[in-house]
Amino acid sequence: MFTTSFWPAAAAYQVSMMDLDAPENLHPKALQTIHYCLRLTEAINQLEAACESRLLDALREEMSIQCFRLAPMFDDPDTRRGLFLRAEILADDSCGKTVLPQIAGLNEQQLVLGIGNTSTWVGKSRQSFYSSWFGEPAPVLQEISDVMDNLFPESLLYLQKEIAADLLAMPGCAYKIINLFGIAGEANTYPKHFAYFFPEDEGLKYSPVKRTVVFANTYLQLFELFSRTEAVKMGWAEDALPESHVCQRYLIAWFRGHDLGHSLVRNENVFPKLSKIDRWGSMMVQEALADQFGLLMCLTPQVTEGLQLDRTVLARIYFLEMLRYLRRGPSSYPDAGAAWIQFNYLREHGCVELKADSIDFHPELFFTQMANLTRLMSEELLGGDTERAQAFMLQHCPHTNPEDVEILMARLGTTNDMIEYNQLIKRVPL
Repeated sequence: MFTTSFWPAAAAYQVSMMDLDAPENLHPKALQTIHYCLRLTEAINQLEAACESRLLDALREEMSIQCFRLAPMFDDPDTRRGLFLRAEILADDSCGKTVLPQIAGLNEQQLVLGIGNTSTWVGKSRQSFYSSWFGEPAPVLQEISDVMDNLFPESLLYLQKEIAADLLAMPGCAYKIINLFGIAGEANTYPKHFAYFFPEDEGLKYSPVKRTVVFANTYLQLFELFSRTEAVKMGWAEDALPESHVCQRYLIAWFRGHDLGHSLVRNENVFPKLSKIDRWGSMMVQEALADQFGLLMCLTPQVTEGLQLDRTVLARIYFLEMLRYLRRGPSSYPDAGAAWIQFNYLREHGCVELKADSIDFHPELFFTQMANLTRLMSEELLGGDTERAQAFMLQHCPHTNPEDVEILMARLGTTNDMIEYNQLIKRVPL
């Protein structure tokens, strides 16, 4: 379907390198097997685009065999079970409805992986293509996510008080934070994503068990390469942002809050109805609300104390990420469209000022305005009135305001910044 591995289409791309270190504590035979699986993935991914064949069937069967062989090389029961279950579904994809929820329910301590057809995320496509990825659990970062989970009841009470008294939390999903060290196939195209949603991204939309897997090292690299540099361009002082490992705490806390924010509704889940009216617009406003709910969760006294979050630092990091997403192209990605909605609101209310050669950001106004925007969107979008919701999307979403998008993006500039992985595991001899 696609003639290039890059999205969105552009005349040029700026590609920065990122090293993915091979884990030092894995058995050499395990590293060799994982390297082989990455090469198998590349072959399957290329051949699938041409046609089905006996060779393809043989390669898929070989991938299943390698997972069976890899499992005994680990001591952790959930890691072994994940590999055996993955081998099972690779051998017989008809068992996906029963096996994929079991994988999503695991808590692996040594290796987390995904192999098989994965959503492309390119434009509005619903297609999927063969991928594989491998990562080590990141226990220190996992603790940050776990704090957000443990304090979610208090966060919900805070949001009910500040935003809407009738907010409810639907069943959410688990969270697994890893450091990626190997990736191939569709998941290794451009731009690189730092999170996948399972088993939805493997084609099972309505699963009783769900899990988000976050590539923490990719996420941090995107921030350091493309968000922190924006602070320099805007003339912020060097000490306006803390060190990299501290910023990562803020990023993980907010992003887990974002995921929890997706579970929040009022009375009923209105988004299936909105999706039938305007699928792209519905995706954008869902991302915006999740962003904002996640941000506000980070303001609760319990979270700020438990994770030692500073309000001004949080505001700056969030704004830089908003700007990074927005400059990717608000009409190309739902999360960039969400950034468009937020940026314009902040601009209209004086928190963001566009000058001839600079962007001024006023963090002292930020949280009040973001709370006001969240109240507005909760009322307009979550109240159950689809006509009001549609009117909001028409007024505020970028795809329904192309002339405004053209004007703002001509001022801000659209970036095509990408990262390329230097996968050191590929140096392991086969």
